[in-house]
Amino acid sequence: MKQIIFLTYLNLWSMEKGKGAQSFFKTIDAYAKDGWDVILVNPNYKIGETPEINGVVNYNFKPFFFPLTKVKKISFLGRILHSLHGNYILYKIAKNIIEESQGNSCVYAYEVHGARAAKKLANKFGLPLVTRFQGTVLHPIKDNCINRLKKYPHFNALSTNADITIMTDDGTHGDKVLKRLGNQSNTIKFWRNGVDINRSNEVNIDNISEIRKKCDIRENDKVLLTVSRLASWKRLDRSINAMEKLVDIDRNIKLVIVGDGDEKENLMKLAKKLSVTDNVCFIGAVEQSEIKDYMEIADIFLSLYDLSNVGNPLLEAMSCGKPIITLNVGDTSSLIMNNQNGVLLDVNNLDLLPTEIIKILEDQNYAKTLGENAKAYAEREFWSWDERMEAELNIVNKLHQEYYGVNND
Repeated sequence: MKQIIFLTYLNLWSMEKGKGAQSFFKTIDAYAKDGWDVILVNPNYKIGETPEINGVVNYNFKPFFFPLTKVKKISFLGRILHSLHGNYILYKIAKNIIEESQGNSCVYAYEVHGARAAKKLANKFGLPLVTRFQGTVLHPIKDNCINRLKKYPHFNALSTNADITIMTDDGTHGDKVLKRLGNQSNTIKFWRNGVDINRSNEVNIDNISEIRKKCDIRENDKVLLTVSRLASWKRLDRSINAMEKLVDIDRNIKLVIVGDGDEKENLMKLAKKLSVTDNVCFIGAVEQSEIKDYMEIADIFLSLYDLSNVGNPLLEAMSCGKPIITLNVGDTSSLIMNNQNGVLLDVNNLDLLPTEIIKILEDQNYAKTLGENAKAYAEREFWSWDERMEAELNIVNKLHQEYYGVNND
């Protein structure tokens, strides 16, 4: 039996079950369906807990030092202790699994905090090693002693040589960072995530009615949409700040914010401070199956992150044919051509955001052109999740066969 052991600090869902980023869930699910005996070792954060999946055995542990990472004055120390403790426990649990296992194991580090333990296990037992990263924060960070200490798990993980390293092409220049850090994995793949949401998906009319009711969206209202975890670097404050000027121009513009996270309270306070509370609707985390319904009501999709904007929400908005306004940071310009399939603003020209929004809302032909071109690009360039995972399974199955001489077909 071919066995794969996932080591990670993540839960399958970044928010509640079925809500938030789906990349990890799609990965685990694909391996299970491909006939792998899947073992997942990760902390139990109580949020996004692992749902039962046929073929997946989950070993949880308590992230003892995690609460310290949320205490501002000692968060740096908390992160160090959380990382050291987690890697020790990941290694200890996986070591016992491997020693007791009858299968031909492959070790898979999903994201930075699993890489150190996975590499140690691969070396000790002579196992094939896969590392996978959902992008990186390191591209704008200088490589010096201080930063290597502050971001030790990131520098260490991305420097780790593996049989296969998969870096997500999310616009954060992960390929350049791997090269800069001298990663010499035998195989390096730089792939975008898959996209399963598009304009052809059926929408839930009843759910759309509920959304409109929840956000008090009337027939003539215009809807701006953001979809993301509410984290500081996602910069949802930029969209809310734009609303202050927009409501002076048109009181019928609504901003719908889908997602949850640590910044929610601060963002709600900002909306209140700017007197735009009635025009900003915080939805919270929603099921992935409902994202299409929110795309359906949107007139414009906004993505104004600091590091990069080439995440799944933007890919999904393109696939749904939505006019998009985003920032020219990271590698966003590789997807969005300004005034062709979206609007690409320089980060220093954010004061133009309200003007660009009004321009799209008032010019239906312009909005239609942006949306149609975005959808056409998506249809040409994007993988579905099945296609994305098929590409990965092909190379990992081949690696497993090379190690163990077992036919995986």
